[in-house]
Amino acid sequence: MNATLRNALTAVLAVVAIALAYWLFRIINHPIAYERVKGFRYQMVQQRLEQIRDAQLAYKQELGSFAGDFNTLIAFVDTGKISIVERKDSSFQYYNKIFQQEMIKDTVVVRVLGSKPVKTSLFTEDFKTESLRYIPFPEGSQNEFTMAASTIERNDLKLPVFEVSAANTDIFADVADRYKDLIKPDYKLVLGSLTEPSTSGNWK
Repeated sequence: MNATLRNALTAVLAVVAIALAYWLFRIINHPIAYERVKGFRYQMVQQRLEQIRDAQLAYKQELGSFAGDFNTLIAFVDTGKISIVERKDSSFQYYNKIFQQEMIKDTVVVRVLGSKPVKTSLFTEDFKTESLRYIPFPEGSQNEFTMAASTIERNDLKLPVFEVSAANTDIFADVADRYKDLIKPDYKLVLGSLTEPSTSGNWK
């Protein structure tokens, strides 16, 4: 084999080796890169969901139910107030007709001392309340969380419930083609439930 042919063959093999190394790197690095992207995005979406939960719990504390849409919830955060409540254990004496004697009954005395703005109680003065409705990714998108509220019956009691969720198809909308083999299109991050009295997220 002459020197020219040997050099050409060496160059071809070097190119093949580099291409093969790059291909193996892509195969190994692809799922690692996705896990990094997923971890960061899920963390940010979970934080937003927890902010929504805080607002919903304040809404329920004041109004006895959960907000069924973001317009109502955001208006409450912007203009509503949270009562400052003092609770004290107490007791009183009463006459029991069955036992025909005076008895002591324990109770809780509740006093409303005042109120404070919802927004600064939960967040900060410059917090953008409109951001509550939007999934943080893709950056600058207008993809909204899905939210609903209802009531369920448990032991003859009607309990208010709410559920808010973000679908993978929205969270990864801008990288769907790049990671289509790894993204679970049917998966959602969900907080709360419309069938159970829960305000927990499905990631815990």
